[in-house]
Amino acid sequence: MLKNNLKLAWRNLTKNKLYTVLNVLGLGSGMAIAILIGLWLQDELSANKYNASYDRVALLQKNRHYNNQISTEASNPVPLGAQLRSLFPDDFDEVVVSSYGGERSLRVADKTITRRGLFMEEGGFEVMGLELLEGSAQRKLPPNAVYISKSASQALFGEESAVGQLVKIDEDVDAEILGVFKDLPQNATYKSISYYGSFEMYENMEEWVKNSHDDWWTNAFPIYVKIAENADFDAVSTKIKTTLVDAYPDVSKPELFLYPMAKWHLYPEFKNGEPVGTGLKNVWLFGIVGVLILLLASINFMNLSTARSAKRSKEIGLRKAIGSFRSQLVYQFFTETFLVVFLALIASLIITALLLPTFNDLSSNALSIPWTNLWFISFIIGFFILTGLLSGSYPALYLSSFDPVKTLKGKVLGKKRESYFRKGLVVLQFGISITLIIGTILVYQQIEFGKNRPMGYDQNNLIYFQKRADDLKGHFDAMRENLIKSGGVLEMCETSGPITDMWNINKGFQWQGKDPELKLEFITLDVTPEFGAVSQWNILEGRDFSREFSTDIEAMILNEAAAAQIGFENPVGQIINWREKDFTVIGVSKNLVMESPFEKVKPTIFTARRRNMPFVSMRMNPDLSVSESISRVETVLRGFSPNGDLNIKFANQVTGLKFKREEQVAKLAAALSIMAIFISFLGIFGLSSFMAEQRSKEIGIRKLLGASVNSVIQLMSKDFMILIGLSCLVAFPLAYFFMKNWLSKYELRADLSLWVFVAVGFAIFIMTMLTVGLRTAKAALVNPVESLKGE
Repeated sequence: MLKNNLKLAWRNLTKNKLYTVLNVLGLGSGMAIAILIGLWLQDELSANKYNASYDRVALLQKNRHYNNQISTEASNPVPLGAQLRSLFPDDFDEVVVSSYGGERSLRVADKTITRRGLFMEEGGFEVMGLELLEGSAQRKLPPNAVYISKSASQALFGEESAVGQLVKIDEDVDAEILGVFKDLPQNATYKSISYYGSFEMYENMEEWVKNSHDDWWTNAFPIYVKIAENADFDAVSTKIKTTLVDAYPDVSKPELFLYPMAKWHLYPEFKNGEPVGTGLKNVWLFGIVGVLILLLASINFMNLSTARSAKRSKEIGLRKAIGSFRSQLVYQFFTETFLVVFLALIASLIITALLLPTFNDLSSNALSIPWTNLWFISFIIGFFILTGLLSGSYPALYLSSFDPVKTLKGKVLGKKRESYFRKGLVVLQFGISITLIIGTILVYQQIEFGKNRPMGYDQNNLIYFQKRADDLKGHFDAMRENLIKSGGVLEMCETSGPITDMWNINKGFQWQGKDPELKLEFITLDVTPEFGAVSQWNILEGRDFSREFSTDIEAMILNEAAAAQIGFENPVGQIINWREKDFTVIGVSKNLVMESPFEKVKPTIFTARRRNMPFVSMRMNPDLSVSESISRVETVLRGFSPNGDLNIKFANQVTGLKFKREEQVAKLAAALSIMAIFISFLGIFGLSSFMAEQRSKEIGIRKLLGASVNSVIQLMSKDFMILIGLSCLVAFPLAYFFMKNWLSKYELRADLSLWVFVAVGFAIFIMTMLTVGLRTAKAALVNPVESLKGE
């Protein structure tokens, strides 16, 4: 019976080629998008699971109450690690103090690469779940030895073994490579880690780290833990949270808690002490979009199948008249559906393979199709069955319900009811598409809002680098003089942090009239007096730092946010005490946007130092090309450090990276919206084609009675005009609700513009009218004699 049904199904599909092509193309496109999103979801939900102990690994976080808000951070003092081991010996297998994953240069002979890596206390290799591919496994590394990743090994040594070789780190330390570890997968939080060294090496490289060994005031180190197998994670976290660490010198002790590795990827941020599921929201968002696009494709199939009911009614009536049961007809229609879905599945796998490189570029992933993976094969089989049932259930049940007597007389049962249902599906289909398009445009609008925000300083022609090599340090005057003399830069300054970010948060500021109970934090940035000329910031009150005033080493400049938070009526000349030293406020600057472009600028205090800070910023000569300016800068710097990795960065490019997450969402949403519209218009094309075919005699009679082509087009388009209007009524409130919710996570956000809703609705209306009009015009231009000659 199955063989016979397959023959009948194949014959029917080949007989109606347009119907078959539209359904295979529509379903195939929808299934391809669903498969791509399924691969992405699986990758997101399996993040960090490369680590066999990921459910027992955690990062020690702390909450502090300042500025009437809860601030969450992972920076801790070094002695806290030993304190945790002492207080909770039975709860942890490992407690590891670590560095942050900063960039450093690795050089072997004339090959230099810049990579991120970690310096960790004993046990860090196991906590991070690193897998050694070659070399000797040592739990405690010597201070002059490192492990490097496979990719770093290939970059430095090619196919030669790296084990036993020497690598120079930051032109400072010669380290022996003891082993090579496997690169972490792309969905790992620390996927970019390319070297691993001991914390003792870190102390030897950085004097301030060595000085922090017993210092409870320097909060600059993440601490990772591995929970003991017999310990309860939540109980241990609660125990830590409710236990005051006695050694903490601060009166306001932090609330410590464990943040599990299982949450690092999907909940990467904290807001007022609570984890924010930014990653989880994206998983839900694109998961729902994938289901909706598959639904669009299935709706197309249902619509086209039921639209052809008149053509198949006599076949159904005849089969029933000669004894076919309804169950047999349902079986036959499901056979046809699953045959179409099978063809669509093959098409979808081809489309998926073709689109995967583009999808990886848009999502910054390295996904691949796991053809031999049992999970993937099971997913495809289940996906095939689900799509077949979703697409074929209504057409099979509807078509098999026809009354044989009425169908043989040319009267299709329930024609009006079926028409309403089909129109409802069209409204749903376009409602989804319009919602996706509006959402995509509003995401782009939010990105442009951030990019057009006044930054408070000029990022064009602004470059900076971090002085990692020792031979770049301690030469401020000579370096500045030579750079300006080269003509490549107009001015140079040094800062304690990068000019595009804020690294240091401090407290303990006192001033006359301050409430003793008021606990405030300020971002601080030390700068040399040339900072103003380099950044071209705007001083609103008072003056800029200057080397002409020796007293400026005891001066401060507040940004607008800091001046407002302190509440000085006339800030200039006021005294602020910090670290038992009085500073005079000499100026107020316009707010500089150095962190997220979507957040309010935090209160910031700038202090002046003469020289010897880790970051160098330069204002390039605008009269030279960028390449010429960079060439001259590098020539000067090579005079100080012939082999050092300069890693010069452009301020505007670094700021551009802050939009990366939003741009990824926007690009993916745009691609999915295009596919949704493509699938929807395939359906409109098919429906208008069948409508023109079914009403060809009516069109012929109207033309014989004098109707023009335009009047016929208007008549045939009327239903679709109403459907698009209803789709807009459905889509506009949905889009408004979802986008208002999405934008709520931003402190600063673009307005929900009415013109976006109107423009999208109008564009869809025009495109629909063109699609329907062209198909109707083709039918209307046929000679009436041809369409009526059978009567």
